[in-house]
Amino acid sequence: MNANMFSDCPSPATTSFSSSWFKSFCSSSLRSKPLTRGVPLETGEGLVRQLSLLDLIFIGLGCTIGAGIFVICGTAARDVGPGVVVSFLLAGFTCLLNAFCYAELSSCLPAIVGGAYMYSENWPGWMVASGVELFGGVLSINLLAPILVLLMTLILCRGLRELTLMNSFMTVTKVLIILLVILIGAFEVDISNWSPFAPNGYKAIITGSTVVAYAYAGYDSIASSAEESKRPQRDLPLGILVCVLSCGVLYIGVCLVITGMVSYKSLGVDAPLAEAFAAKGLKFISVVISGGAVAGLTTNLLGHIYSKSRIYVGLGRDGLLPSIFAKVHPTRHIPIHSQVWVGTIVGIIAGLFDVHRLSHILSVGGLASSSVVSACVVTLRLKHKDTRLTYMLGITTYQKGVICFLGVASCGFLTGLLYQCNASNICILALVVMAVLFAVVLHYNQEYAAPSGFSCPGVPFVPLVCIFFNLFLFAQLHWEAWVRFAVVGIVSIGLYAVYGQHHANLAASDNQHNYHKLPSGESQ
Repeated sequence: MNANMFSDCPSPATTSFSSSWFKSFCSSSLRSKPLTRGVPLETGEGLVRQLSLLDLIFIGLGCTIGAGIFVICGTAARDVGPGVVVSFLLAGFTCLLNAFCYAELSSCLPAIVGGAYMYSENWPGWMVASGVELFGGVLSINLLAPILVLLMTLILCRGLRELTLMNSFMTVTKVLIILLVILIGAFEVDISNWSPFAPNGYKAIITGSTVVAYAYAGYDSIASSAEESKRPQRDLPLGILVCVLSCGVLYIGVCLVITGMVSYKSLGVDAPLAEAFAAKGLKFISVVISGGAVAGLTTNLLGHIYSKSRIYVGLGRDGLLPSIFAKVHPTRHIPIHSQVWVGTIVGIIAGLFDVHRLSHILSVGGLASSSVVSACVVTLRLKHKDTRLTYMLGITTYQKGVICFLGVASCGFLTGLLYQCNASNICILALVVMAVLFAVVLHYNQEYAAPSGFSCPGVPFVPLVCIFFNLFLFAQLHWEAWVRFAVVGIVSIGLYAVYGQHHANLAASDNQHNYHKLPSGESQ
């Protein structure tokens, strides 16, 4: 009996192996990649620098403003009232703070493909699909979406020049249509429709900002163009900031027009902007809006497939994925394998899944990646300084920084949960005060080095505010989004444990792959 009991216990060799594997996994997962600004290109193969500042801005606008601008402004106004303008202002301000963080990293790492590729990236939640819903609305069949994705993928595989021409034309068309809609609608505005401005109270305005915040997602695609930008250190941060500000102006303009033309109570759900113009006897505008929707969908497809494929190039170069993803066509200078892979995945998602539900899941990834970017801005600037508090607590400055980051993130998430549950304002205020204290501790117990390129203002407070609000928005999503995001995270960790940690090469970018050096005058 005793022998059987001992035979069921794990052997020392098995325990030792498990412990050794776990230590190896932890060590691998905590490795960091040395910063590099690129090395000269030795052959004619690789990505080439063709994108101007205007091209980058058009890519960002194409990814950010899609067909949804003609819908989301109206649907949000229906729930919030004319105060939806403030909702878009709050959401735009939060995204502008995130954009500052992206701008600093893109300027700090101007020669690395994919920019912040190592951070979690959300798949585009922009394909508005309709069809026969299956399995309780989780799956749907839509044959048109994969065809559109296939066409856009074929255009991308032709070359970067074809992408820029197509994207620039469609983006200009889309923006002109939006401006035309705003201009015509401005003559039909009745200011009495703006009163009451906040019929459902300030909480509805804040809740509305959490809903419309995802309308600004897409500007980060500019950071994926680092290796193909002519002047990355100048153009990447400038393009990101111009993109966010331009999107904010367009969104607010549409909101002012749609809430001024008709009462917010009469706005529809499916096509609120077109219905508002129809109510004023301007039915022909619906045709113009349809053209803008087609242009918006096209640029969304082009921009997202382009930017996500560059992330796969970076992952392939560093060995986290098979090297085939890093291969670049010798004459077209584009990563065809990565583009086809991304197009295939997007086509499957767009054709089979109900994107209304998926958009909530994908938004979690966007919020998580923005939080990681914000944290990295602070981390890369740190010049560790030992303090008396550090010695008293027996922790390192790095560990103290991690505690502060986690404290701010936890306060943001809990504040979002309490707000969603209509908890006492005192509890919410207490969490905000705690987050401020964590930020103050991090600020006064660390030294920060000024970056060589674009500088995010107010470090560490601006990045910490980004983390707080990102987690606040995170808490507003449905719990199903959290669960499915956790599942995706576990699968990703499993992929790294099985493949990535054994093939990752931190020096791969420096001595095994072709990186274009910075243009003259850009190097540090």
